[in-house]
Amino acid sequence: MVYPIHRIARAGISIAPKPASAFRRALFFGLVLSSHVAIAGPVNSGQPLRVMPLGDSITRGSYLVMHESGPQKGRAIARANEGGGGWRKLLQDMLRADGVPFDFVGELSYHSFGHDGKVDPSFDPDHHGLAGFSNSKIISGGKVPTPQEVLDELGVSEISVPDIQTVLKKHRPDIILLMSGANGFDAAARDELIHLIGANSPAHLFVATILPQRAPRVGWEKVDDYNSSLPTIVAAQQARGLRITMVDMHAAIAADDLLADGVHPNREGLAKIAAKWYAALKVAAYVERYK
Repeated sequence: MVYPIHRIARAGISIAPKPASAFRRALFFGLVLSSHVAIAGPVNSGQPLRVMPLGDSITRGSYLVMHESGPQKGRAIARANEGGGGWRKLLQDMLRADGVPFDFVGELSYHSFGHDGKVDPSFDPDHHGLAGFSNSKIISGGKVPTPQEVLDELGVSEISVPDIQTVLKKHRPDIILLMSGANGFDAAARDELIHLIGANSPAHLFVATILPQRAPRVGWEKVDDYNSSLPTIVAAQQARGLRITMVDMHAAIAADDLLADGVHPNREGLAKIAAKWYAALKVAAYVERYK
């Protein structure tokens, strides 16, 4: 049967090369525009900062820990484990160390940090990282590719998520951390996604350039062109008075920070992603405002 992920959440079940010079000029232009936009985010009213990690498998978390035996030997562990949570775990550690109350939100609650398949109670597993999804699929929602062991544990045949408008209205984030497009490099759909976020949520959108890729990843050479078009939509949204900040995630990651698949970050890469998100939040004064 189809099992919408929001029903799982309500039930309390934890499932568990450098940029080209043209791109650098475009990115600099976008960042200069950002510096002239007044940031008027939510004032801390005693409520936690609602953060929605939005994107694809890199947001969900790269699978770093493998089964060592049994029928799934050699496959990544999908249930909560010590290598789970991706950059979300590391960002949460930074926010917690600074005394920032937060609530991560989204339709999914796996891949998560924990032990023996159980989510660590100090880790907030919620996110909206849709593995394999293009920008168009993030917009429309639908069936989410899910490891079989997660489906087996839940006793369902598939997991699905609603369209992005529904997700935003349901979860009401204060902050959205968007990094998407590694699947398909569809800049037009990315721009539509950014427009929809602005039209359906008052959240401050932090949108990142996508990470470098390398062989054997198909299409790795399209990354720079995809990233170079991002400043235009960011500037347009800023001109409309919307709260949007571009984060140069691409510049923070090197080829050595990727796994052998040429697309997913390794532990060092995940740490750099978390640090970049945290720095962007701090520059925007959210850390100080919520401490």
